[in-house]
Amino acid sequence: MNSIAAADRPAWAALVLPIVLLGASMLLFVAVGAADYPGKIAKEMGRSTAQLAIAAALVFLLYRTGLAREAGLTRPVREWPRGWPLAVIPMALIGLINLLSVDVQALSFDLPRVAGWLYNSMSTGLFEEILLRGFCFYYLYRAWHNRPNALIKAGIAQALIFGIAHAFNIFQAPLGDVVPQVVYATLLGIGFAGIAAYTRSLWPVIGIHAFINAMGDLDVFFGVESPAEAGSASGYVVAIVIIFVVSTLPGLAMLRRRQAQIDGATPHA
Repeated sequence: MNSIAAADRPAWAALVLPIVLLGASMLLFVAVGAADYPGKIAKEMGRSTAQLAIAAALVFLLYRTGLAREAGLTRPVREWPRGWPLAVIPMALIGLINLLSVDVQALSFDLPRVAGWLYNSMSTGLFEEILLRGFCFYYLYRAWHNRPNALIKAGIAQALIFGIAHAFNIFQAPLGDVVPQVVYATLLGIGFAGIAAYTRSLWPVIGIHAFINAMGDLDVFFGVESPAEAGSASGYVVAIVIIFVVSTLPGLAMLRRRQAQIDGATPHA
């Protein structure tokens, strides 16, 4: 892994492996989604299983590259900062907003759908956080650690990769809906990176990501399936502003704080 930080390599070279891994994952999801399923929930379960399989492979990769501890995958709770719950509260508001937009009385719950809902939420949280905030974030940081503000740059870079990955939704949604999704994901990616950097653990990020997904998927799993409707421009603008305030700004603040801690602990020549 030391070779990725070679001084003679341009900064962009470190982006190749994260982009290739994400691209390969997206192609796998396309292949899984092309299979014949008896219903929408079954299709979601197929995708969730693929996510867990990739997450398991990524955990192996983190161990093989020596990034498991650095990314916080194996860091015990006693080593998390005392104020770590405060780091996730702003992001939790996104999940609560999703919940407020749902007519809970119209939902129909049963054990199989609850199990599928939990399985889907956790698989997405595990896959996206282990790949983006686990491997990509810390792989890029390690590659750029000799450059100024390396942690902040790595956090922004992985967020951009996370956002661009959502452009794959163009195969199942109109462009007017996909572009806001790309923006949402980029802004959220900075927030998730900030939590990972501040807590120095992936588990709080995995938990809050799973919570946000769970609240957003209530209608998918427990509501009556209805034709998708295009979102309004004003609605997207409001959502972007909210995400920027409760996710991106706190994320940048936490990245800067962790960067300052690293700079303060680094001996100067």
